[in-house]
Formats: sequence, structure tokens, C-alpha cells
Amino acid sequence: MGLKYIEHIKTAVLILLILLSVTLTFSIWTFRPNYEPIEQSPTSEITLGDKQKLSEVILPYKIISTSRDGITGTTDREDIKTLMDFMKTWSFQNLAEADKEITADEADEIISQPESVTLFFRSPIPFGVVDSLFRFSDSVTTESSFSQVVIETQSDIGLVHFIGADGGRRFTAHVTGVKPERLSSLMAGAEEYEPFAAVERETARTLYLPATSNSVSNMTFFQQDISPSDFSEALFPDISMVKKEPFGEHSEKYFDINYQMIVDTQMKTLKFTNISMRSENEGVSIPSELLLDSMNFVNKHGGWTNDFVLSSMDPLRKLIKYRMEVEGYPVFSDSSLTFTEITQIWGNGQISSYSRPYYQLGQPLPESSEKRLPAGTDVAEYLRQQPEVDFDHVSDIVRGYELQRNEETLYTLEPAWFYEESGEWYPVKKAGTGGGRSGLE
Repeated sequence: MGLKYIEHIKTAVLILLILLSVTLTFSIWTFRPNYEPIEQSPTSEITLGDKQKLSEVILPYKIISTSRDGITGTTDREDIKTLMDFMKTWSFQNLAEADKEITADEADEIISQPESVTLFFRSPIPFGVVDSLFRFSDSVTTESSFSQVVIETQSDIGLVHFIGADGGRRFTAHVTGVKPERLSSLMAGAEEYEPFAAVERETARTLYLPATSNSVSNMTFFQQDISPSDFSEALFPDISMVKKEPFGEHSEKYFDINYQMIVDTQMKTLKFTNISMRSENEGVSIPSELLLDSMNFVNKHGGWTNDFVLSSMDPLRKLIKYRMEVEGYPVFSDSSLTFTEITQIWGNGQISSYSRPYYQLGQPLPESSEKRLPAGTDVAEYLRQQPEVDFDHVSDIVRGYELQRNEETLYTLEPAWFYEESGEWYPVKKAGTGGGRSGLE
């Protein structure tokens, strides 16, 4: 009798345990804890200055218009923007390679044809970013580049030439959507540009330069600085790991395990370096990627603290430069004073070196004087006669500003002529002034 009840008790306990297990399992499945949401700390992104679009740093620096009455041209920023805005309304089609290697004579023939307009760029522009400047109806896949754009204004098929630098290629495209009345108005306005003239050379492309003298204002600016510590916070991945120490009489060093930033407090410049990167830089960068990476890098910390434009690019060295401009004139300086360029070197998809000024030009003081500069054609003939100048290797002659420091807080921009020879810029020294040729960065 006792054994019989024991079996019933075991069965009842087993059923109870099964019911308890089912209940607990269901509770676990349906349990929703009332957790308080964890608030994320806001990520602070230092913005030092402006951010720019590609079309704002890639601009022609000169336009010439060729007609049967002669050549006119302009470097005025508003004239250039007016033409670029007009061209952005066009539709470019049927981009095709016309010459694998255009010669100097062939380029001169295209640029000098009557009823044409030519845009000159400071640096070769890769087709990989051309959609940022103009509207193409078809996908552009070539990584070739162009330095001049020639518009045949009388062409029945709307022909446009994209001409590469010396030894480069020539491409053509057809354009539609060009309003004839607006084009006629543009050409009529081009007749009011200042007179230009062609300066021919034996083995190099023709230079197109102002044929008359012109007055350019001297300008003086108060200096404004951005704190180097703001740059360190913007450039280093983890500011909490950054240390700072003196680095000479007028220098400071910010550093962590992978990066360092050397600040020259006298010249108001800095150089940010990836010290963990291998010194050798293998391969050639894709030009459009180099350009886009460099733009994104500066935009990320709002590094356009003055007006800068693309000035040169070397995909082999993975080097790219942006030069300061004031009112459309390039700004140069003796490198013993300070820099007027942003320079980047890239490697393996990362920034390797980043050099730049950290001063800003504040509000200009009231203009007090003007300087009359000689005609560009006169400057060219002067350079042609100089024994230390290889005139066939002079790639450009421009009006610009030389940056000078008057006092600790004042910068003066002195108007002058400059010429580029074999990739280096120099001021044009007048005959009889003495002194050798000094390079400007």
C-alpha cells in the first residue's frame, strides 16, 4: 500500500517540475527589462574655416577671346565665374580622343583660330572630376587630363576641345543647350576685355599675355591666427594621446605614437606628418582620387582659411598644391617669410605630409596706393633676353602679389609679375636692379 502511494507522489512531483520548467522558459522568452537608454557622447568635429566644392577651387585663371579684330583676355574672377556658370548649363556629349599627343604647333593652331574662346587652368584637370565642372550626358571613364578648354563659338556642331599639357592628349566633345543670344552677349562682352597678344616661341607653346600696362592696388591686411592647438585637435585622431613640447626657439611639436605636427610660431606655418608611414611611396596615384582625397581631407577640418585654388598636381609623387589667391591674383612669398600654399603628399590612401600656413588675412586696410605694372608682352621680351632664363621652358607669366610682412600683425601684398620655369615660380626682376634670381614658393 505504501509503495503504491509513493509512485503517485513521484508522478505528481514530476508533473509539477515540468509545469515549473515551462513557466520559467516562457517568462524568460517574454521578459522585457526596462533599461534606461544610454546616451552617446556627442562627437565634436573641429571646423577651422570654410568647406569648399571642387568647382570653387578648380577655376580657370585666364580667358582669351580670339576674333578677326585681335585677341582680348581677362583674369577677372567675376568674368571667369560668369562664363563657367554659363557652361554649366550646356550638355557635353560624345567625348572622344582626337590626338594621342598634341604638339605645340597643333595646340597653337586650335587656340588661335578666329571666333574662339579659351579657358586656361593652372593645373592639369583629370577627367575623373570633370562632372564637378561641366555636365556630361555620358559617363566619362578616361583618367587623362586637360589644361585648356577651347570653345569654337561659330561651330555648327558646338565643338569644344580639351587640350592636355605639353605632350598630352586632345579630346573633343559636342555641346547642346547653348542659348545663342546668351553666347552672342558673352562674345560681345569679351570684346571689352583688355587687349592681349600672342608671344610666339621656337619650341614651346605660344604665351597669351596682356598687351598694355595696368594698375593693381597695393593691399595691407591685419594678421589673424588660428590657434595651433585647434589644428592639433582637428588633425590628430585622439587628442587625449597628444603631447606637446618645445622644438627650437620658434617651434613647437605636437605628437603621438603615429603622427607629429611641427609648428613654426614665427613664420605662422605648420607641418603635420604621418611618422608611422613607410618612407618609400610606391606606385602612381590616380589623379582624380588624389584630388578628391586631398579635398576631403581639408574639408573635414574646414581648412580653407583663406581663398585657395588648385595650383599643381604630381600623381607620380602623389603631391598636390593649393595656392592662396586674393581678388583673383595668385599670392607668392619668399619661403623664409612664410608659405602661401597648402601642400599635401599622400601614400597608400593616407595623408603622409600636410604643410600649410595657419595665419589668416583679416580685413584689408583702406587702399592707399596703386602700382602700375608693365604690359605682359614687355615682361616676356625682357625675360627672353635674360641669360639665366630658358625662355622656351617658361610655362607661364602672370600678374600676382608678393606677400610681405610689415609688422608682427600686418601683411602687405605688393603687385608684381611672376614667371614659372620648370615648375618653379620666380619674381620678374627689372633690368638694372641687381640681385640674382630668387625662387618663390
